[in-house]
This record gives sequence, C-alpha cells and structure tokens, in this order.
Amino acid sequence: MRTKTKSLKLALATGVAALFAASAVASPAMADNTWISGPNLSAISIVAPSAVTVGSGVTLSTQTSTFTLNYHGSVNDAGKFAQVNFFDISADLGVTLASTPVASSTGCDQQVLGGNSHSCMFKLDGAGSASIVATVTGATSSAAMKFLLLSGPNINQTGAANITFALPKTSLKAVATTVKALAGGAAVVKFKFLDGAKAAASIRAAVAVKGISDHVSATSVLSDSQGYVWVYVANLKKKRGTSTITLTIDGTATKATSTIKWVSGKLGK
Repeated sequence: MRTKTKSLKLALATGVAALFAASAVASPAMADNTWISGPNLSAISIVAPSAVTVGSGVTLSTQTSTFTLNYHGSVNDAGKFAQVNFFDISADLGVTLASTPVASSTGCDQQVLGGNSHSCMFKLDGAGSASIVATVTGATSSAAMKFLLLSGPNINQTGAANITFALPKTSLKAVATTVKALAGGAAVVKFKFLDGAKAAASIRAAVAVKGISDHVSATSVLSDSQGYVWVYVANLKKKRGTSTITLTIDGTATKATSTIKWVSGKLGK
C-alpha cells in the first residue's frame, strides 16, 4: 500500500509541475494578446489633404484617394491591441485598409480582414501609436461612412464618428496665360492650385488641348506639394499657330487656360 501511495503522490506532483510548466510557457502569449482599455475617439485622427475636422468626425475631399488613420495613445499601451470598424459605407464608396501578416502598427491583421475588409485590428508600437493607410475609391459629395474604436476581449467600444466627402474648394490659375515657343520643338505651361492663399497639394485635374498638339505629356495631372503642375506640348511638325491647354479640377467646373504661341525664327520677335 505504501508503494502505491508513493506512486500516486508522485504522479500528482508530476501533473501539477507539468501544469505550471504549461502555464509558464503560455503566459507570454497571454501578455501579447492584451487590449487597450477604455477606448476613446480622441485618440484617433484621420489625415489626408484638405481634411477638415467637424465635431467627432471629418470631411474629406472627393479627390481623396488615400487617408491615414492615426492612433495616438499612451506609452503604457505599447504592444497592446485595438480595433477600428468602418460601417454604414455608401454603396459606391470603396475602402481598403493596409494589412500585414499579423497585426502591427502599420497594418491590420489579415485574419480579421479575411472575415470583414472594413475591420482593422492593429497592434500599438513602443510609443502606444499606430498609423494605418486606407485606400478610397468612388468618393462623391453624397458618399459617407462611419467608424468606431473598440477593444477586447470583452467588447468595449466608443460611439460612432462620421466621415463625409465634399467637392474641393480649390482655385486654379495659369502662371502665364500666354507663352511663346519655337515651332518644331516643345513648350511647357505651368498652373497653380490654391486653397485660399495657400498652395493646394494632391489635387487632380483633367488636361484638354486644342490646336497644335503632336504630343501632350499627360491627360490627367496631380498638383505637387507647392500646388504646381506642368504640362508639356510638342510641335514636331514645325507648325505655326497656337495650342490652348485647359485644366479642369476633377469633379468641379473650376478650370484655367494657358496658350502656347508657336513661332519660327527667334523667340522675342
């Protein structure tokens, strides 16, 4: 009996030791799977050219092709998880979130995306922050969507914030309304986009050319960080006359025109 009792005690001790060993191995994984607590929309910002914050939401330009969802939390939340859900998305509006093999501070967990392309579970970096890029298609002035921030594993979520879209309030002007160029060569015209007195970056415009045009550099342009675009026109057949270049801001009636006057001989005469 004593031998059987010793064997039973030994088996129990071994089982308990194995259980503690398993717990010791599992604990780091449990620590990695923690979530933020008390999610707050004030930690979220939507960043894009011409974005305007309105209350708890934001209005983006209809020209928005990408925006960045920034989360700025506490360093105490470094390495923790959070999730943003987009919903009530207009029928023709497309939203695609950047993903990574596992949740990171720059990409959504692919497993979450596999089930719902509008849900993004991400992991905060060492500063308790994250930046997720979203691609947008089909934005119009009637398009809209909502988003909220949540944490787990016991779901705790914020109220909803709105994202709406508006036509760009951008003005456009030709830097020079008329330029001269030698027939048989090429010429360039320059335009500037403005929001009030400030340069308007990342604004798309369609390019139309009338008159002499053997080659045009682009049919659509995007303003640079200083609000400028350049359009090149070639006159390889050495024709005399004019080329009229008109830019129209996408989705609006806002336009500007510049004319190239093709001359022979020397410029200035």
